[in-house]
Amino acid sequence: MIRILVSIFFLLFTAALTADEVGIISFIQGKNYLSGPRFKKAKEPVKLGSILKKGDTITTEDGTCEIQLATQATIRLAKYSSVQIEDLLNPKSKSTTLKLVGGKLFVKAHKPAAGVPSQNQLSVVNPSFVAGVRCTEFLAAAPDTGGVDEDLSNVETGVYVNEGTVAVSPDKKGKETLVKENEEVLVSGKELKKQILDEFVKEKMRIFEEFKAIKEENYQRIKEQYEKNDQLMNDYKGRADE
Repeated sequence: MIRILVSIFFLLFTAALTADEVGIISFIQGKNYLSGPRFKKAKEPVKLGSILKKGDTITTEDGTCEIQLATQATIRLAKYSSVQIEDLLNPKSKSTTLKLVGGKLFVKAHKPAAGVPSQNQLSVVNPSFVAGVRCTEFLAAAPDTGGVDEDLSNVETGVYVNEGTVAVSPDKKGKETLVKENEEVLVSGKELKKQILDEFVKEKMRIFEEFKAIKEENYQRIKEQYEKNDQLMNDYKGRADE
């Protein structure tokens, strides 16, 4: 009996360690859609509390949405933007990679608890640039998709740093340019132009003051509930196929 209990505990513990991290929709406004291999429809409407996983793409039309990426970061998509989660806290590298397909992406990487060093890396990639960050606030900008966000239409392709430091390169093998607080780098082909942060963009980044991270215990509770629901659905499908 003891041996069985130990085995069950080991299996549960192993499952907890290997369970995929998820993203959680914490704010929505207007029309936003999810797509990816795990969705039956080409576009699934986004709901408050919707779960995102590795490989998912979220696209905004005339709306915006905010996503909590595990406990690592909070991101907000502006109108007519699209981002794909290429990796989310990879178990081996502890890295997260977001592919900015188009539009504007506000990123707030959360600071670890006092005395705890941050080992998690977050990167935003785009055909025009690669931005690697830790514990910072910045705006990554690319041409809009499917429409024009008039509020941010003057923001050129590049990376704009509100707090912390971002390492930007024209591609994964290119030379990095460190962009610090109140600086920006504009991207044109393989050229990076670093300069003082534009006052217009700085004003727009006051949006970071509204960001509120989901507490660790709340995130874990939502994640566990999702995993239970997912398992129930798989069990139901299995019985239906018998």
